Amino acid sequence: MKVHSQKALSILLAAVMLFTAFTPAFAATPVETWNGYIETADAKAGIIMFPGRNDTERNFSWYTDENATPEIRLSLSADMSDAESFTGYTEQSYYGNYSNKVTLTGLEQGKTYYYQCISGSFKSQVYSFVTDNDDSFTAMYVTDIHVSYDEKNPAHLHETAYNFDMTVNEALETNGDISLILSAGDQASEGLQSEYIGLAATPNVKSIPIATTIGNHDRKGVEYKTFTNLPNEQNMLVSSYVGSNYYFVKNNVLFLVMDSNNASAIDHRNFVKKAVKENPDVNWKVMMFHHDLYGGRIPHRESENALLRILWAPIADEFGIDLVLMGHSHYYTVSNVMYNNKTVAPVTNGGTVTDPAGTVYMVSGSLNRPRNDDDISLGENVGIEYLTQDKIYNLIDFTEDSITVKSYAIESDACFSSFTIEKSSKDGGHSDKMPPLYNFIVRFIGTVYAVFNNIGVYDDLKNDKGYNVKFFELLFG
Repeated sequence: MKVHSQKALSILLAAVMLFTAFTPAFAATPVETWNGYIETADAKAGIIMFPGRNDTERNFSWYTDENATPEIRLSLSADMSDAESFTGYTEQSYYGNYSNKVTLTGLEQGKTYYYQCISGSFKSQVYSFVTDNDDSFTAMYVTDIHVSYDEKNPAHLHETAYNFDMTVNEALETNGDISLILSAGDQASEGLQSEYIGLAATPNVKSIPIATTIGNHDRKGVEYKTFTNLPNEQNMLVSSYVGSNYYFVKNNVLFLVMDSNNASAIDHRNFVKKAVKENPDVNWKVMMFHHDLYGGRIPHRESENALLRILWAPIADEFGIDLVLMGHSHYYTVSNVMYNNKTVAPVTNGGTVTDPAGTVYMVSGSLNRPRNDDDISLGENVGIEYLTQDKIYNLIDFTEDSITVKSYAIESDACFSSFTIEKSSKDGGHSDKMPPLYNFIVRFIGTVYAVFNNIGVYDDLKNDKGYNVKFFELLFG
Protein backbone atom coordinates (compact mmCIF):
# COMPACT_ATOMS: atom_id res chain seq x y z
CA MET A 1 0.00 0.00 0.00
CA LYS A 2 1.37 3.42 -0.89
CA VAL A 3 1.19 5.93 1.92
CA HIS A 4 -0.70 8.88 0.48
CA SER A 5 -0.69 10.74 3.80
CA GLN A 6 2.90 11.71 3.10
CA LYS A 7 1.53 14.39 0.73
CA ALA A 8 -0.56 15.77 3.55
CA LEU A 9 2.42 15.68 5.89
CA SER A 10 4.49 17.58 3.33
CA ILE A 11 1.92 20.37 3.35
CA LEU A 12 1.98 20.53 7.14
CA LEU A 13 5.75 20.50 7.28
CA ALA A 14 5.92 23.22 4.64
CA ALA A 15 3.71 25.37 6.83
CA VAL A 16 5.96 24.75 9.78
CA MET A 17 9.01 25.66 7.72
CA LEU A 18 7.48 29.02 6.79
CA PHE A 19 7.84 30.04 10.41
CA THR A 20 11.53 29.14 10.41
CA ALA A 21 12.39 30.37 6.93
CA PHE A 22 13.57 33.74 8.21
CA THR A 23 16.15 32.19 10.54
CA PRO A 24 19.12 31.73 8.18
CA ALA A 25 21.64 30.74 10.87
CA PHE A 26 20.66 27.04 10.79
CA ALA A 27 18.30 24.59 9.14
CA ALA A 28 15.66 22.87 11.26
CA THR A 29 16.57 19.33 12.29
CA PRO A 30 14.04 16.51 11.79
CA VAL A 31 13.25 16.57 15.52
CA GLU A 32 12.68 20.33 15.47
CA THR A 33 10.42 19.98 12.44
CA TRP A 34 8.54 17.20 14.24
CA ASN A 35 8.14 19.38 17.32
CA GLY A 36 6.47 21.99 15.11
CA TYR A 37 4.20 19.43 13.50
CA ILE A 38 3.12 17.80 16.77
CA GLU A 39 1.70 21.17 17.92
CA THR A 40 -0.70 21.44 14.96
CA ALA A 41 -4.45 21.08 15.52
CA ASP A 42 -4.68 17.72 13.75
CA ALA A 43 -1.80 16.27 15.75
CA LYS A 44 -3.30 17.50 19.03
CA ALA A 45 -6.61 15.89 18.08
CA GLY A 46 -4.91 12.49 17.98
CA ILE A 47 -6.65 11.26 14.82
CA ILE A 48 -5.96 7.54 14.52
CA MET A 49 -7.24 4.65 12.40
CA PHE A 50 -7.86 1.17 13.84
CA PRO A 51 -8.90 -1.98 11.95
CA GLY A 52 -12.58 -2.64 11.43
CA ARG A 53 -14.19 -6.07 11.74
CA ASN A 54 -12.81 -7.01 8.32
CA ASP A 55 -11.37 -5.45 5.16
CA THR A 56 -14.61 -3.61 4.40
CA GLU A 57 -14.35 -1.44 7.55
CA ARG A 58 -12.06 1.03 9.32
CA ASN A 59 -12.50 2.44 12.83
CA PHE A 60 -11.41 5.96 13.79
CA SER A 61 -11.11 8.04 16.93
CA TRP A 62 -9.96 11.58 17.74
CA TYR A 63 -10.29 14.12 20.56
CA THR A 64 -12.14 17.43 20.70
CA ASP A 65 -13.22 19.80 23.45
CA GLU A 66 -16.79 19.95 22.08
CA ASN A 67 -19.44 17.31 22.60
CA ALA A 68 -20.85 17.20 19.08
CA THR A 69 -21.88 14.34 16.81
CA PRO A 70 -18.67 13.23 15.05
CA GLU A 71 -18.66 12.77 11.30
CA ILE A 72 -16.26 11.45 8.70
CA ARG A 73 -16.70 12.51 5.11
CA LEU A 74 -15.43 9.80 2.75
CA SER A 75 -14.75 10.11 -0.96
CA LEU A 76 -12.96 8.37 -3.82
CA SER A 77 -11.80 11.79 -5.03
CA ALA A 78 -9.04 13.91 -3.54
CA ASP A 79 -11.24 17.01 -3.91
CA MET A 80 -13.85 15.27 -1.69
CA SER A 81 -16.53 15.54 -4.37
CA ASP A 82 -19.53 13.23 -3.91
CA ALA A 83 -18.40 12.52 -0.33
CA GLU A 84 -20.46 10.13 1.78
CA SER A 85 -21.09 10.95 5.43
CA PHE A 86 -20.58 8.51 8.33
CA THR A 87 -21.53 9.54 11.86
CA GLY A 88 -20.57 8.05 15.21
CA TYR A 89 -20.66 8.82 18.93
CA THR A 90 -18.60 10.47 21.65
CA GLU A 91 -17.23 9.31 25.00
CA GLN A 92 -16.14 11.77 27.67
CA SER A 93 -12.65 11.15 28.98
CA TYR A 94 -11.48 11.47 32.57
CA TYR A 95 -9.71 14.65 31.43
CA GLY A 96 -13.01 16.30 30.50
CA ASN A 97 -12.68 16.36 26.72
CA TYR A 98 -14.37 13.99 24.27
CA SER A 99 -13.23 11.03 22.22
CA ASN A 100 -15.01 10.88 18.87
CA LYS A 101 -15.56 7.41 17.40
CA VAL A 102 -16.69 6.65 13.86
CA THR A 103 -16.70 3.43 11.80
CA LEU A 104 -16.48 3.43 8.01
CA THR A 105 -18.29 0.53 6.33
CA GLY A 106 -18.80 -0.78 2.80
CA LEU A 107 -15.18 -0.30 1.69
CA GLU A 108 -14.13 -2.02 -1.52
CA GLN A 109 -10.86 -3.76 -2.38
CA GLY A 110 -8.11 -1.98 -4.28
CA LYS A 111 -9.43 1.55 -3.76
CA THR A 112 -7.87 4.80 -2.58
CA TYR A 113 -10.18 6.59 -0.16
CA TYR A 114 -9.97 10.20 1.04
CA TYR A 115 -11.51 11.31 4.30
CA GLN A 116 -11.98 14.27 6.63
CA CYS A 117 -12.84 14.15 10.35
CA ILE A 118 -15.40 16.70 11.59
CA SER A 119 -16.79 17.39 15.06
CA GLY A 120 -18.36 20.72 15.98
CA SER A 121 -15.96 23.45 14.92
CA PHE A 122 -13.11 20.99 14.34
CA LYS A 123 -12.34 20.01 10.75
CA SER A 124 -9.24 18.02 9.96
CA GLN A 125 -7.32 18.22 6.75
CA VAL A 126 -8.00 15.51 4.16
CA TYR A 127 -6.17 12.19 4.63
CA SER A 128 -6.21 9.02 2.57
CA PHE A 129 -5.82 5.26 2.83
CA VAL A 130 -5.71 2.36 0.39
CA THR A 131 -7.50 -0.99 0.65
CA ASP A 132 -5.71 -4.20 -0.37
CA ASN A 133 -6.59 -5.85 -3.65
CA ASP A 134 -5.26 -9.39 -3.11
CA ASP A 135 -4.86 -12.06 -0.44
CA SER A 136 -1.22 -11.28 0.33
CA PHE A 137 -0.24 -8.38 2.56
CA THR A 138 2.52 -7.08 4.81
CA ALA A 139 2.11 -6.05 8.45
CA MET A 140 4.57 -4.15 10.62
CA TYR A 141 4.97 -5.50 14.16
CA VAL A 142 6.45 -3.49 17.04
CA THR A 143 6.08 -3.51 20.79
CA ASP A 144 6.70 -1.43 23.91
CA ILE A 145 6.67 1.87 22.04
CA HIS A 146 6.56 3.71 25.38
CA VAL A 147 5.57 7.20 24.29
CA SER A 148 6.37 8.92 27.58
CA TYR A 149 5.44 12.12 29.34
CA ASP A 150 7.99 13.35 31.89
CA GLU A 151 7.07 16.48 33.84
CA LYS A 152 10.77 17.11 34.50
CA ASN A 153 11.53 16.90 30.78
CA PRO A 154 8.50 17.97 28.70
CA ALA A 155 10.45 17.46 25.47
CA HIS A 156 10.60 13.74 26.18
CA LEU A 157 7.02 13.27 24.99
CA HIS A 158 7.87 14.74 21.60
CA GLU A 159 11.08 12.73 21.37
CA THR A 160 9.48 9.38 22.10
CA ALA A 161 6.57 10.11 19.75
CA TYR A 162 9.10 11.10 17.08
CA ASN A 163 10.93 7.78 17.52
CA PHE A 164 7.72 5.93 16.67
CA ASP A 165 7.11 8.10 13.61
CA MET A 166 10.72 7.64 12.48
CA THR A 167 10.48 3.87 12.91
CA VAL A 168 7.32 3.56 10.82
CA ASN A 169 8.83 5.79 8.12
CA GLU A 170 11.95 3.63 7.97
CA ALA A 171 9.83 0.48 7.76
CA LEU A 172 7.93 2.03 4.85
CA GLU A 173 11.21 2.73 3.10
CA THR A 174 12.01 -0.97 3.45
CA ASN A 175 8.54 -2.03 2.26
CA GLY A 176 6.08 0.60 1.06
CA ASP A 177 3.22 -1.91 0.96
CA ILE A 178 2.65 -2.13 4.72
CA SER A 179 -1.11 -2.20 5.26
CA LEU A 180 -1.35 -2.95 9.00
CA ILE A 181 0.61 -2.02 12.13
CA LEU A 182 0.58 -4.44 15.08
CA SER A 183 1.59 -3.08 18.50
CA ALA A 184 1.91 -5.61 21.34
CA GLY A 185 1.25 -3.31 24.28
CA ASP A 186 2.79 -0.52 26.36
CA GLN A 187 2.04 2.10 23.74
CA ALA A 188 2.19 4.59 26.63
CA SER A 189 4.34 4.61 29.76
CA GLU A 190 1.82 6.01 32.27
CA GLY A 191 -1.46 5.53 30.40
CA LEU A 192 -1.87 9.29 29.96
CA GLN A 193 -3.98 10.96 27.29
CA SER A 194 -1.02 13.08 26.19
CA GLU A 195 0.99 9.91 25.54
CA TYR A 196 -1.71 8.38 23.35
CA ILE A 197 -2.08 11.64 21.44
CA GLY A 198 1.69 11.51 20.92
CA LEU A 199 1.34 7.97 19.56
CA ALA A 200 -1.37 9.13 17.16
CA ALA A 201 0.59 12.18 16.03
CA THR A 202 2.39 10.36 13.24
CA PRO A 203 0.52 10.78 9.94
CA ASN A 204 1.14 7.09 9.25
CA VAL A 205 -1.64 5.94 11.61
CA LYS A 206 -4.06 8.10 9.65
CA SER A 207 -3.34 6.02 6.54
CA ILE A 208 -2.45 2.61 8.00
CA PRO A 209 -4.68 0.97 10.63
CA ILE A 210 -2.93 0.14 13.89
CA ALA A 211 -4.04 -2.75 16.12
CA THR A 212 -2.96 -2.19 19.73
CA THR A 213 -3.18 -4.38 22.81
CA ILE A 214 -3.16 -3.58 26.52
CA GLY A 215 0.23 -3.57 28.21
CA ASN A 216 0.90 -3.32 31.94
CA HIS A 217 1.94 0.33 31.47
CA ASP A 218 -1.29 1.09 29.59
CA ARG A 219 -3.08 0.01 32.78
CA LYS A 220 -1.28 2.66 34.82
CA GLY A 221 -3.95 5.10 33.66
CA VAL A 222 -7.53 4.88 32.44
CA GLU A 223 -7.31 6.51 29.02
CA TYR A 224 -6.67 3.49 26.78
CA LYS A 225 -10.37 2.59 26.74
CA THR A 226 -11.40 6.11 25.72
CA PHE A 227 -8.62 6.47 23.15
CA THR A 228 -9.31 3.28 21.21
CA ASN A 229 -12.12 2.29 18.83
CA LEU A 230 -11.81 -1.47 18.37
CA PRO A 231 -13.94 -4.07 16.54
CA ASN A 232 -15.63 -7.16 17.97
CA GLU A 233 -14.81 -6.35 21.59
CA GLN A 234 -15.69 -9.11 24.02
CA ASN A 235 -18.24 -8.84 26.81
CA MET A 236 -16.37 -10.50 29.65
CA LEU A 237 -17.27 -12.01 33.01
CA VAL A 238 -14.24 -10.22 34.45
CA SER A 239 -13.41 -7.14 32.39
CA SER A 240 -10.31 -5.01 32.66
CA TYR A 241 -11.20 -1.37 33.31
CA VAL A 242 -9.26 -0.22 30.22
CA GLY A 243 -10.66 -2.62 27.64
CA SER A 244 -11.14 -6.23 26.64
CA ASN A 245 -10.20 -8.74 23.96
CA TYR A 246 -11.13 -8.07 20.34
CA TYR A 247 -10.62 -9.69 16.96
CA PHE A 248 -10.62 -8.79 13.30
CA VAL A 249 -10.06 -10.55 9.99
CA LYS A 250 -7.71 -9.25 7.35
CA ASN A 251 -7.77 -11.18 4.08
CA ASN A 252 -7.25 -14.81 5.21
CA VAL A 253 -5.86 -14.08 8.69
CA LEU A 254 -7.78 -14.03 11.98
CA PHE A 255 -6.12 -11.67 14.48
CA LEU A 256 -6.98 -12.33 18.14
CA VAL A 257 -5.88 -9.38 20.28
CA MET A 258 -5.90 -10.25 23.98
CA ASP A 259 -5.44 -8.56 27.37
CA SER A 260 -2.81 -10.65 29.15
CA ASN A 261 -3.05 -8.42 32.24
CA ASN A 262 -6.41 -10.12 32.81
CA ALA A 263 -6.05 -13.66 34.15
CA SER A 264 -9.67 -14.61 33.47
CA ALA A 265 -8.89 -17.73 31.46
CA ILE A 266 -12.58 -18.64 31.17
CA ASP A 267 -13.19 -15.36 29.34
CA HIS A 268 -10.14 -15.76 27.11
CA ARG A 269 -10.99 -19.31 26.05
CA ASN A 270 -14.64 -18.40 25.37
CA PHE A 271 -13.49 -15.44 23.28
CA VAL A 272 -11.10 -17.48 21.13
CA LYS A 273 -13.63 -20.29 20.73
CA LYS A 274 -16.28 -17.86 19.51
CA ALA A 275 -13.95 -15.99 17.14
CA VAL A 276 -12.59 -19.22 15.60
CA LYS A 277 -16.08 -20.66 15.20
CA GLU A 278 -17.30 -17.50 13.44
CA ASN A 279 -14.33 -17.50 11.03
CA PRO A 280 -13.85 -21.13 9.91
CA ASP A 281 -12.39 -20.28 6.49
CA VAL A 282 -9.28 -18.35 7.52
CA ASN A 283 -5.89 -19.86 6.68
CA TRP A 284 -4.02 -18.35 9.63
CA LYS A 285 -4.71 -17.59 13.29
CA VAL A 286 -2.45 -14.99 14.92
CA MET A 287 -2.73 -14.07 18.59
CA MET A 288 -1.25 -10.90 20.10
CA PHE A 289 -0.89 -9.99 23.77
CA HIS A 290 1.65 -8.18 25.89
CA HIS A 291 3.39 -10.56 28.28
CA ASP A 292 6.37 -12.69 27.24
CA LEU A 293 5.92 -16.43 27.86
CA TYR A 294 9.08 -18.17 26.69
CA GLY A 295 11.86 -15.56 26.37
CA GLY A 296 13.34 -16.28 29.78
CA ARG A 297 15.49 -13.18 29.71
CA ILE A 298 14.62 -11.76 33.12
CA PRO A 299 15.09 -14.30 35.93
CA HIS A 300 12.90 -12.58 38.53
CA ARG A 301 9.97 -12.69 36.09
CA GLU A 302 10.26 -16.39 35.31
CA SER A 303 7.80 -17.38 38.05
CA GLU A 304 5.28 -14.95 36.52
CA ASN A 305 5.98 -16.33 33.06
CA ALA A 306 5.44 -19.90 34.28
CA LEU A 307 1.98 -18.98 35.58
CA LEU A 308 1.14 -17.12 32.37
CA ARG A 309 2.13 -20.16 30.32
CA ILE A 310 -0.35 -22.28 32.31
CA LEU A 311 -3.14 -19.85 31.37
CA TRP A 312 -2.23 -18.90 27.80
CA ALA A 313 -0.30 -21.68 26.06
CA PRO A 314 -3.12 -24.27 26.30
CA ILE A 315 -5.48 -21.86 24.52
CA ALA A 316 -3.01 -21.60 21.65
CA ASP A 317 -2.67 -25.40 21.64
CA GLU A 318 -6.40 -26.09 21.69
CA PHE A 319 -7.34 -23.72 18.88
CA GLY A 320 -4.31 -24.20 16.63
CA ILE A 321 -2.80 -20.71 16.86
CA ASP A 322 0.02 -20.36 14.34
CA LEU A 323 1.89 -17.34 15.70
CA VAL A 324 1.79 -15.36 18.97
CA LEU A 325 3.23 -11.82 19.05
CA MET A 326 4.24 -10.43 22.44
CA GLY A 327 6.35 -7.79 24.24
CA HIS A 328 7.03 -6.86 27.88
CA SER A 329 10.55 -8.25 28.32
CA HIS A 330 12.12 -5.79 25.79
CA TYR A 331 14.35 -8.61 24.47
CA TYR A 332 14.12 -10.06 20.97
CA THR A 333 13.40 -13.80 21.04
CA VAL A 334 11.60 -16.32 18.85
CA SER A 335 10.58 -19.63 20.41
CA ASN A 336 10.80 -23.02 18.86
CA VAL A 337 7.53 -24.59 17.79
CA MET A 338 5.76 -25.20 21.12
CA TYR A 339 2.99 -27.62 22.09
CA ASN A 340 1.94 -28.63 25.60
CA ASN A 341 4.72 -26.40 26.94
CA LYS A 342 7.43 -28.38 25.11
CA THR A 343 9.54 -27.87 22.00
CA VAL A 344 8.21 -30.06 19.18
CA ALA A 345 10.32 -28.60 16.34
CA PRO A 346 13.26 -26.15 16.15
CA VAL A 347 13.00 -22.65 14.68
CA THR A 348 16.23 -21.31 13.16
CA ASN A 349 17.32 -17.98 11.71
CA GLY A 350 16.55 -18.09 8.00
CA GLY A 351 14.77 -21.43 8.36
CA THR A 352 11.32 -22.71 7.45
CA VAL A 353 8.98 -24.90 9.48
CA THR A 354 6.36 -26.75 7.47
CA ASP A 355 3.04 -27.86 8.95
CA PRO A 356 4.29 -27.27 12.50
CA ALA A 357 2.45 -29.25 15.19
CA GLY A 358 2.32 -26.27 17.53
CA THR A 359 2.76 -22.52 17.91
CA VAL A 360 5.65 -20.08 17.48
CA TYR A 361 5.92 -17.32 20.13
CA MET A 362 7.79 -14.12 19.26
CA VAL A 363 8.88 -11.10 21.31
CA SER A 364 10.35 -7.96 19.77
CA GLY A 365 12.53 -5.34 21.46
CA SER A 366 11.21 -2.04 22.79
CA LEU A 367 11.27 1.02 20.55
CA ASN A 368 12.05 3.59 23.23
CA ARG A 369 13.42 1.39 26.03
CA PRO A 370 15.67 -1.29 24.49
CA ARG A 371 17.58 -3.59 26.85
CA ASN A 372 20.86 -5.43 26.36
CA ASP A 373 22.35 -7.58 29.11
CA ASP A 374 24.60 -10.51 28.28
CA ASP A 375 24.49 -11.83 31.85
CA ILE A 376 20.83 -12.82 31.86
CA SER A 377 19.57 -16.28 31.09
CA LEU A 378 18.06 -17.51 27.85
CA GLY A 379 14.85 -19.51 27.82
CA GLU A 380 15.50 -23.15 26.99
CA ASN A 381 12.79 -23.13 24.32
CA VAL A 382 14.13 -20.09 22.42
CA GLY A 383 15.09 -20.76 18.82
CA ILE A 384 16.32 -17.28 17.78
CA GLU A 385 17.64 -14.45 19.94
CA TYR A 386 19.19 -11.06 19.26
CA LEU A 387 20.76 -9.03 22.05
CA THR A 388 20.93 -5.38 21.06
CA GLN A 389 20.20 -1.87 22.24
CA ASP A 390 18.96 -1.01 18.75
CA LYS A 391 15.34 -0.16 18.14
CA ILE A 392 13.65 -3.00 16.25
CA TYR A 393 10.77 -3.33 13.83
CA ASN A 394 9.49 -6.44 12.09
CA LEU A 395 7.80 -6.97 8.74
CA ILE A 396 5.45 -9.94 8.46
CA ASP A 397 4.47 -11.13 4.98
CA PHE A 398 1.21 -13.09 4.90
CA THR A 399 0.31 -15.26 1.91
CA GLU A 400 -2.21 -18.04 1.49
CA ASP A 401 0.26 -20.74 2.55
CA SER A 402 3.07 -18.95 4.42
CA ILE A 403 3.99 -16.41 7.07
CA THR A 404 7.46 -14.89 6.81
CA VAL A 405 8.83 -12.64 9.57
CA LYS A 406 11.79 -10.37 8.81
CA SER A 407 13.36 -8.26 11.57
CA TYR A 408 15.36 -5.05 11.23
CA ALA A 409 17.30 -2.71 13.48
CA ILE A 410 16.73 1.01 12.97
CA GLU A 411 19.22 2.65 10.58
CA SER A 412 20.25 -0.73 9.19
CA ASP A 413 19.09 -1.91 5.79
CA ALA A 414 19.98 -5.52 6.53
CA CYS A 415 17.49 -8.03 7.91
CA PHE A 416 19.15 -9.55 11.01
CA SER A 417 16.64 -12.34 11.56
CA SER A 418 13.94 -14.17 9.62
CA PHE A 419 11.86 -17.32 9.73
CA THR A 420 8.96 -18.78 7.76
CA ILE A 421 5.96 -20.88 8.72
CA GLU A 422 4.40 -22.89 5.88
CA LYS A 423 1.17 -24.88 5.84
CA SER A 424 -0.16 -27.30 3.24
CA SER A 425 -3.72 -27.03 4.61
CA LYS A 426 -5.71 -24.73 6.90
CA ASP A 427 -4.97 -26.92 9.93
CA GLY A 428 -1.37 -27.66 9.01
CA GLY A 429 0.17 -29.91 11.64
CA HIS A 430 -1.99 -28.72 14.54
CA SER A 431 -3.50 -31.39 16.76
CA ASP A 432 -7.26 -31.52 17.24
CA LYS A 433 -6.84 -32.88 20.78
CA MET A 434 -7.07 -30.69 23.85
CA PRO A 435 -3.89 -30.77 25.98
CA PRO A 436 -4.50 -32.58 29.30
CA LEU A 437 -3.15 -29.71 31.44
CA TYR A 438 -5.86 -27.27 30.48
CA ASN A 439 -8.88 -28.09 32.61
CA PHE A 440 -11.74 -26.20 34.14
CA ILE A 441 -10.02 -25.83 37.52
CA VAL A 442 -7.12 -23.90 35.99
CA ARG A 443 -9.47 -21.61 34.09
CA PHE A 444 -11.64 -21.05 37.16
CA ILE A 445 -8.68 -20.18 39.42
CA GLY A 446 -7.39 -17.71 36.85
CA THR A 447 -10.77 -16.00 36.66
CA VAL A 448 -11.08 -15.72 40.45
CA TYR A 449 -7.58 -14.25 40.59
CA ALA A 450 -8.56 -11.71 37.90
CA VAL A 451 -11.40 -10.41 40.09
CA PHE A 452 -9.05 -9.70 43.03
CA ASN A 453 -6.34 -8.30 40.76
CA ASN A 454 -8.80 -5.78 39.29
CA ILE A 455 -9.82 -4.70 42.78
CA GLY A 456 -6.17 -4.20 43.73
CA VAL A 457 -5.37 -2.13 40.66
CA TYR A 458 -8.54 -0.10 41.17
CA ASP A 459 -7.44 0.77 44.73
CA ASP A 460 -3.94 1.72 43.55
CA LEU A 461 -5.22 4.04 40.85
CA LYS A 462 -7.85 5.59 43.09
CA ASN A 463 -5.35 6.26 45.89
CA ASP A 464 -2.17 7.03 43.94
CA LYS A 465 -3.60 9.02 41.02
CA GLY A 466 -6.82 10.34 42.48
CA TYR A 467 -9.27 8.81 40.02
CA ASN A 468 -12.71 9.17 41.51
CA VAL A 469 -15.06 6.33 42.40
CA LYS A 470 -17.82 7.48 40.04
CA PHE A 471 -15.48 7.35 37.05
CA PHE A 472 -14.43 3.80 37.92
CA GLU A 473 -18.05 2.76 38.26
CA LEU A 474 -18.57 3.98 34.71
CA LEU A 475 -15.54 2.05 33.49
CA PHE A 476 -16.48 -1.21 35.16
CA GLY A 477 -20.12 -0.78 34.30
